[in-house]
Amino acid sequence: MSELKLQQCRLDGRYDILECLGRGSYSEVYIARDTAAAGSAPETVVIKALNAFLQGAPDTELERTLVENFRNEAVALDRARHPNIINRLGHGTALDLAGTVFHYLVLEYLPGGDMASLCRRQPLPLDRAIFYLEQVCAGLTHAHSRGVIHRDVKPQNLLLTADRRIVKIADFGVAKIEPTEGGMTRVGTEVYAAPEHNPLAQTGALDIQALRVAPSLSPAADVYSLAKTTYMLLTGEAPRQFSHHSIKDLPPLISHEPWSPFVLRVLNRATQTDAAKRYQTVREFWDELHDAVMPATQLLKPRSGDQPPHPLPGKSNGTEQAAPLPATRPAPFEPPSRLAASTTAQRVGERPRIVVHVGNPSPAMQHTARNSKQPPTQAQTEIATYGTAPETPSSRFSSTHRVRRWFITGLIAVLVLSTFAMVLLRWHNYVRGLRRGGATATTSVASPVGRTYLTTTDVKLRNGPAASTAEIGRAEVGSQVRVIATKNAWWEVKVLKHGRAKENPTSADQGWLNSTFLKPE
Repeated sequence: MSELKLQQCRLDGRYDILECLGRGSYSEVYIARDTAAAGSAPETVVIKALNAFLQGAPDTELERTLVENFRNEAVALDRARHPNIINRLGHGTALDLAGTVFHYLVLEYLPGGDMASLCRRQPLPLDRAIFYLEQVCAGLTHAHSRGVIHRDVKPQNLLLTADRRIVKIADFGVAKIEPTEGGMTRVGTEVYAAPEHNPLAQTGALDIQALRVAPSLSPAADVYSLAKTTYMLLTGEAPRQFSHHSIKDLPPLISHEPWSPFVLRVLNRATQTDAAKRYQTVREFWDELHDAVMPATQLLKPRSGDQPPHPLPGKSNGTEQAAPLPATRPAPFEPPSRLAASTTAQRVGERPRIVVHVGNPSPAMQHTARNSKQPPTQAQTEIATYGTAPETPSSRFSSTHRVRRWFITGLIAVLVLSTFAMVLLRWHNYVRGLRRGGATATTSVASPVGRTYLTTTDVKLRNGPAASTAEIGRAEVGSQVRVIATKNAWWEVKVLKHGRAKENPTSADQGWLNSTFLKPE
């Protein structure tokens, strides 16, 4: 076992190694401080270093496979960038303090721990588990849409941010890119890996028919691992008793919950040994799981002969009886008709009445009202019954006043709109004048795009307009470059002629650099 000598050193001239977070079979993980971090770039990062000698001296084939997997992880992380997938910040090759060559990835630091540690202390409540699983499903769905299958989904590879509100999928070291190409490699963790790529899968009797069909890998493999992960989040224990088998029951801790039979049905289908019988996409799995944990629909009204689903008001304990429902229901409301109104008036003994405001009555009208003892006329009965009163001077005045008020409101609106239109017209003319006056000054400013410059020193070419992006090439002092694009002080250039021979013939000749290191040719 030969560990890398990286303690108390600076990697690539910018990453100060602080401590070792852990070691795997063929990799070491360190926490480091990025001394070149600028702006919103994270200052604390994770260095994942490939060490093929952790298990002793490897053979040539194993070392080649490890390096290829490490490269695939970088490609997979770049292809499947998503808020719920760990972010790759850089990569490179370096020498440790003992002179050992190693490859490394720079990843974002997630200090909240992993889901295995979180749920091992205590199973997660259902709503919190669903909260995390929704994020994991979103990340996996995006990765599958980009042609990346993780193949090692498990709680240990689900990392949390410091506030434990966001979960991100990590460790794409055995991810399969473009699953329809190439053969099948058996990888993953035994408890969570799907049978089609489980490293400890048992070999059965020879099946001649199976030999005619090339093995394939689909998103259903990640669905299998995700279902096993869901089991641990809800129960707090790994599903070891279901290794190589589908989940058939839940522990007594949660089996009494009303949602448990529905969740069990989803987990059972998602962990079928035959991949064709599982959910074929993570989206299908999430839709079924989300429906399974939804509360049962309650009837608003009990059916005849059924007990009401909830206690009625006034019931204080289980010994009291609910008040009996009335034998008959009130008749539905119907709008009144002329016949109904007339019949109601005769039955009650009073005619329907309406109140109409007519202002202050005159003395003559008051006298007539006091002295009149005669029954109402036919016209008055119709007015009282149908609610239609003859037009009075007061109502005519009210109607005239309303029309005048509408007219004044409309006139004010027209004046406001006219004023606003005049302001817009004057502003338009003012801007046109400024443009005409400043045309000469604007056209006199020359853009650096397309022009050639010389480098004043050795400059690193980066894959983005920031010092935090990865180095992809180098322009030696005196190199002739042509500007392709600009972004503030950073220019994207193409090296036309190197100042001296390239140290790395395979490095890029096009990239971003700081324009302060250029001078006109």
